[in-house]
Amino acid sequence: MPTGFADIISPVQVKSVLFKPNSPLVAKSMLSQEPKNNKASPTSYQELKGSSYIRQQLAKVELNDGKYLYARLVVGADGGRSQVRSMAGFQTTGWDYKQHALICTVEVETENQIAWQRFLPNGPLALLPMGKKFFNIVWSTTPEKASELKGMTEDDFIKSVNNALVHDYGSHPQSQFSEIINGRFKWLTGELVPSISEPFQTPPRIIGLSTARMSFPLSLMHASDYASNRVVLVGDAAHTVHPLAGQGVNLGFGDAAALARILNEGIVTGSDIGEISLLKKYERERKLVNLPMMAVLDGFQRIFSADFGPVNLLRAAAFNGVQILGPLKKQIISYAMGEQKLPMFPFNHNRVVDY
Repeated sequence: MPTGFADIISPVQVKSVLFKPNSPLVAKSMLSQEPKNNKASPTSYQELKGSSYIRQQLAKVELNDGKYLYARLVVGADGGRSQVRSMAGFQTTGWDYKQHALICTVEVETENQIAWQRFLPNGPLALLPMGKKFFNIVWSTTPEKASELKGMTEDDFIKSVNNALVHDYGSHPQSQFSEIINGRFKWLTGELVPSISEPFQTPPRIIGLSTARMSFPLSLMHASDYASNRVVLVGDAAHTVHPLAGQGVNLGFGDAAALARILNEGIVTGSDIGEISLLKKYERERKLVNLPMMAVLDGFQRIFSADFGPVNLLRAAAFNGVQILGPLKKQIISYAMGEQKLPMFPFNHNRVVDY
């Protein structure tokens, strides 16, 4: 016998979802307590308690085992190829980056909790700590290179990743202007961040492959709507971005935090949590955050994809400038972590940290 929601939901998949037209549920008081006299109208409490009327107002979720669930609200958190988004009829806009991301989990030689990223000619290679000696790899590259990496033996793949992180594609990055700037323009830079004067640090050496290698195409996608009656989208179901800055997870966490807060506000005031007016409040708030960040990340992707002399020089100068100007670098990091807003984006962020 099932003992909880996990036992009911986990073994099955959603086959279809039927969303009813906008029709808020009846007053909560009519559903939560018995009438105080026996002369209540048969169309009020007794019929409502029988649940047939209530079910007509709810989202109907059909599972692949033939069972049905009825919900006041369906949250689509099922990724960039969201079936909930398709079933709800939400339109999307965006474009393909003509890159694939190869992902897997690897084991490294020594425990390390630092995230590493190296920008290579065909896209960035990132190492993201998972705890102890394990890292996730996200390697953005051409479809052909991703296919080649997937087809390698484990030993050859590990060798390729280690070489790409440390030896291949040119010399180690160096800070060429730190001493000059720190000596002559300290009034402008303030206290330099420690990394500006440190030598190149070698990422931890990968020694083993812990999961299968998978790849998927990279694209920018944004849903025209995040919410409708009894359905709402969060995370990659609502928007996808290039993984080069690791901000996709932050945007998703921000969506979840904002939705939870707004639903809680609705519950406190006695609102129906599936009512479109409440869900649209969430949509408006998150679009003000997500769209500017998506524009910034798309700009980064285009800048790093360019291989043109003047663009390369400007890109290097800009990053050297940010690296040297400690206070500016700290502000950018704080904004990326969701801890504060930038003047150009006049809205509030939830506090979300990207790991």
